[in-house]
Amino acid sequence: MRMSTESKAEYREWIDYYQQMLKIRVFEEKALQMYSLNKIFGSLHLYIREEAVAVGVCSALRKDDYITSTHRGHGHSIAKEAKLNKMMAEPMGKATGYCKGKGGSMHITDINLSSSNINSLWN
Repeated sequence: MRMSTESKAEYREWIDYYQQMLKIRVFEEKALQMYSLNKIFGSLHLYIREEAVAVGVCSALRKDDYITSTHRGHGHSIAKEAKLNKMMAEPMGKATGYCKGKGGSMHITDINLSSSNINSLWN
């Protein structure tokens, strides 16, 4: 049985959602590993088992729609296409992070992505 063009597009969309959820999960697992190695300072509030929420919400948004989050905002930022290297640099206290390493895990903000945590540091 052949898939219709519409079915193929829908299938591709579901695969994209899955890949986004997997990207969030892999990031979170890496963040936990870095935290365990004392490379992440302060607290770390993981988004594990919540990946579908961010992907579902962000898939309904336009690029210019703003989204805010709370202390578990990694998934939302990643679903809004944040750069993973800048995301990981932030809680590690590196100047290459979104808030120059001063915001930590809970304060990852990128105005260019229309994404911020509700309690974030604006730079």
